[in-house]
Amino acid sequence: MISSPLKKVLLPLLFMLLIAPVAVHAQDTTQTKQEESEAKAKSEEIETSSDLREAVTENLDSIQEDAKSADEMKKTQQEQQAAQDGQQPGDTTTQTDTLSDSSPESPTEQQVTDQAPEKMTILGFFKSIPVYLQSVPDRVPFIRDRGLIFFGRTEIDGAYYSSGILKSDSGFRLRSFRLGLAKAYKHNLSAKAEIDLTDGDTTFADLYVRYRHSRWGLFTAGNQRVAQTLVNQTSRISRTFMEEPLPAEAFGLGRRLALGWDQNKKKGGLHLTVFGPDLNGSIGDSGYAGRIYLNPTRSRFNVFHVGASYVSENMSRKTRFFSHPESRVTDQRLVDTGIYDDITHQNIYGLEIAGARESLMFRSEFFRATWDQPNKKDPTFKGVYVQASWVLTGESYKYTQGKFLRIRPQQPRGAWEVAARVSHVDLNDEHVFGGEETNFTLAVNWYAPANQFRVMSNLIFVRTDDIAGNENPIIFQMRAQFHW
Repeated sequence: MISSPLKKVLLPLLFMLLIAPVAVHAQDTTQTKQEESEAKAKSEEIETSSDLREAVTENLDSIQEDAKSADEMKKTQQEQQAAQDGQQPGDTTTQTDTLSDSSPESPTEQQVTDQAPEKMTILGFFKSIPVYLQSVPDRVPFIRDRGLIFFGRTEIDGAYYSSGILKSDSGFRLRSFRLGLAKAYKHNLSAKAEIDLTDGDTTFADLYVRYRHSRWGLFTAGNQRVAQTLVNQTSRISRTFMEEPLPAEAFGLGRRLALGWDQNKKKGGLHLTVFGPDLNGSIGDSGYAGRIYLNPTRSRFNVFHVGASYVSENMSRKTRFFSHPESRVTDQRLVDTGIYDDITHQNIYGLEIAGARESLMFRSEFFRATWDQPNKKDPTFKGVYVQASWVLTGESYKYTQGKFLRIRPQQPRGAWEVAARVSHVDLNDEHVFGGEETNFTLAVNWYAPANQFRVMSNLIFVRTDDIAGNENPIIFQMRAQFHW
């Protein structure tokens, strides 16, 4: 028998030995669950930040990837230069040692060479602008300390108009100047605020909050793009031509204060919006819109895309359809229905087809719009465009979430792209005589290696009917486009 004093000592020890593994296991399980929870939250935050970065850079890949590509191209260029000089890549140390042994003055000369400032080329100057702007957050504590993403876009246009009422408008214009901030939060939440300073007035472009659910898709509340057509969902940063085609401007709703839902899958997607007026109070009324797209044959560099969209809008204010001649240095509109104040409702339909195979791409869209006018025959307006493009330097077009993104240069000297487009809009029907216009456009674009600067050029041949004044000018225009 165990004595009573010894029992008092052994029993607690035995009990502790029995529960110790359980306690350790419970502690390990709790710690593991906590680590898993933290890892999941971190993963969600990274995913949200990645999605937000894609959104604020208008569906381009991240700035970091752009910089990485630029570094890789620079390295390739240095290796090619070394090969031309008869030196194997990576042998710079051996060559330096040989020079050091042959001449006592070599180290000093080498140091002077290293310290000599490099000459700033025109290309280097343009590349340095977006890089400088991208570094702004590091110098502004308010942005840096809060983990905000600073982004923006600037476009400067110049145009020459050969004849007609446009001739006196030849010149230059600041086409776009936008600044914005965005932030990714935990639990797949993000926010974006972008202002347009182009005309000296401060107006909002995007201003919304988003939530991404892994199963139910993307929910957006605020000022955003209406779910409508392929070209209207594509930012100017990713468009091949300087301006949208004639029917896209005439029938596009742009941004509205809305609730939006997106569901994007591998072979297609759906985008719905319920909207009110524009946040700036200048245009629009209440309505709803939807766009659906399919890409049944899709691979990394090949895609075939079809889609359709529909917009229904109540009209309680004055309305009109018009389009600029695919140039915005001028304020002239060659086709314009004029203002009507008796329109009660409008419907806008869109059909889209597009495809890409490596460095070749084509797209086409058809538009149809109707007005409801009491005690009058309802007019119907139509438009269509067809375009094709080819990247001469071999880069492939990228496609994601129902739209094409701008190419990413892979060559040290950047990328070259050529394109052609025919667009047509008819604003004549029943008692409405807004005119008819057809444009044929040729384009040549150059993309800087860092992918944040682009030079665009368009040559446009314009033809209008007698209602639009038989205006037949030739337009030559260019654009310098920065984004960061």
